[in-house]
Amino acid sequence: MIKFKAFLTSLNEGVRTGLPHITTMDTDQFHHLSRTGKIHIHDVTEKSDGMPHEFGHDEHGFYTRSKASGEAKVRTPEEYHHIAKEKAKKTGNPYNKDKADSFAHIHRSLQNNKALTNHLANEHKKTGKDVRVKGEIFYKPISKPSEHKGERRFILTSYGTHHMGSVGKYVIHSKLPENQHHDIEHFKKHLSNKEINFDDDKVHHTPSHVDVSKEHHDFSHLNHELINSRTSPKNKEHKMAEVAEFDAIKKRVSDKVDNHMAAKKLKNKWGSESEGHIVHPSHVHPAAPRFKVTSQEFRKNREAQKGKQLSFTRDTNA
Repeated sequence: MIKFKAFLTSLNEGVRTGLPHITTMDTDQFHHLSRTGKIHIHDVTEKSDGMPHEFGHDEHGFYTRSKASGEAKVRTPEEYHHIAKEKAKKTGNPYNKDKADSFAHIHRSLQNNKALTNHLANEHKKTGKDVRVKGEIFYKPISKPSEHKGERRFILTSYGTHHMGSVGKYVIHSKLPENQHHDIEHFKKHLSNKEINFDDDKVHHTPSHVDVSKEHHDFSHLNHELINSRTSPKNKEHKMAEVAEFDAIKKRVSDKVDNHMAAKKLKNKWGSESEGHIVHPSHVHPAAPRFKVTSQEFRKNREAQKGKQLSFTRDTNA
């Protein structure tokens, strides 16, 4: 048994690439976001509240990468236990068997899917390049009971399990560079099996935009050089005032985007709740940064978990 909060913390290591909220953007990111006076809500995907994961095929064959392996390519399920034991030795922390069992189980389920491994091998043979598929998995054995009928909680979000395999669902992130050459529909229709089925994160909606011309005007009059400078006794007071004004502008824009996204009433893809959405650069403004918009329910769930030490065990009957 490990503490659930500790397990959540461990998921922030390895293959996950963090995306900013508007409120956490630096001056360069915010400039590129707002410089046209509009934030274009064109290409949107649903943010999945699962375990970041990657699998692929290179000259040595099939592999997986996860939170447990970091950058290492894992070839067999047993390697996850070896990695966990080595990590325990280096850090002095207890050997996390539950975590190793989880990633070994996922690896085994994917590797035993012959349609999948044959497809990856054929793709590798065509080009000789490393074939990578990156996404997140809703892994049922680490889910918890949900108050919503027919659903389980994966990390913090409640998702329906009727559309998942016995082990879970693998969401392939459609906008990541690693996945651009993949036919995700082929994965969904022909490479899914009874253990793990594949899905995409695409959201169908009417393109729209948020007017932030006033906020960009105010932002352009800030002292960006001072905001980005090293704090010293001489500039501290003025810098803190400028940073506070920048934060207030970002908060105004964030609130506008939150309200705009809520008004679109986008349907959740996987259950009664959603972690939120990711807004991607569009053809109208390709230089804009990619950013995330978390849902109100996810924020409430995250706030409710602060300071709690919940027990966590793998439930193979989930």
